[in-house]
Amino acid sequence: MNGEIHIKQFQPVRHKLVPRSNNSAIISASDMGISDEEWGRLQKALDWPIPDHIIYLNQSTSPVHSSFSIVGLKESYKVGEIISVTITARDHNKNLKRYGGDFFKAKLFNSELKASVYGKVGDHRNGTYSVDFLLPWEGQAQVFVRLEHSSEVVQILKKYRDSSFPRSHFNGYFESGPSKTRIREVVECNLKWGADGSWSKGNCYCEYKDIKTGTVWQCERPKTLSCDKLVYHSGGRLENPLNRFEQQLFAKKLTNVAISGDEHIINVLPNTAAIGNCDCIMRELELCPLVVAMRNAILVLRGVHAKHQEVAPWMIRRLLDIFHGLHSHLI
Repeated sequence: MNGEIHIKQFQPVRHKLVPRSNNSAIISASDMGISDEEWGRLQKALDWPIPDHIIYLNQSTSPVHSSFSIVGLKESYKVGEIISVTITARDHNKNLKRYGGDFFKAKLFNSELKASVYGKVGDHRNGTYSVDFLLPWEGQAQVFVRLEHSSEVVQILKKYRDSSFPRSHFNGYFESGPSKTRIREVVECNLKWGADGSWSKGNCYCEYKDIKTGTVWQCERPKTLSCDKLVYHSGGRLENPLNRFEQQLFAKKLTNVAISGDEHIINVLPNTAAIGNCDCIMRELELCPLVVAMRNAILVLRGVHAKHQEVAPWMIRRLLDIFHGLHSHLI
């Protein structure tokens, strides 16, 4: 290997018109230029619990009444150990949520060290969540959890992501004629989409297709100028698709809000003992106790030293992703 990292070159995405159902595009692995196995892993990673259909705001997840607790808190831990946290989601009536799908973010932090690391959140789909944290530094640490979006908001986001609602609108500029008598017209433009594969302006539109990507651009037909007189376009208005009830769910007091919980200080002691081999698989690598000697570019996995050349390329890439994420939370 000579220390080199070989990265698989994926095929470019092949855009093509595909049938649509229920306002959602039908996309396959071949459309994305990836294998069926990779497509399956991607779909599994994107799977998200679907909440009950609610009609009242007080049935949604409440950041005020939701809470977290540290499981089996000990007097002290050692660097490289895992600590677990349980999150309990409740609605505005203090009732335990019966389903999952809430978007929680949980981190372990030390303000004095300016250090933090995010935990791996597991959804039990019954209103409770588990978070596992790696203890990567020596000293003290605390847990912080916030509700980014309730499960109800997540489903609203998904609904509009999959729909053909034109949230962004654009302006098309048509011009023709000599400078003194030049005719200019501005009309609305957008991508060609919708349940029937067409824009919502009927048949009175001009259509432009990108030969390389297959993307189709549509503009309302100008009153006097022909379709070939389009000279440029610009961003236009933004349209809010949310109804009144959905807007209430997106209120600032309900999104990106810290929840209350265990405020105990976690004491982390140095770990100098070798603790065996690490048989981590890729999906659990984030929680594999490890130490990084950045100056010497040496990886230490549960006390096993490995030079760059001795580590599998996929592991190196995954570690680099993890370290990049850790570093981004330290500043």
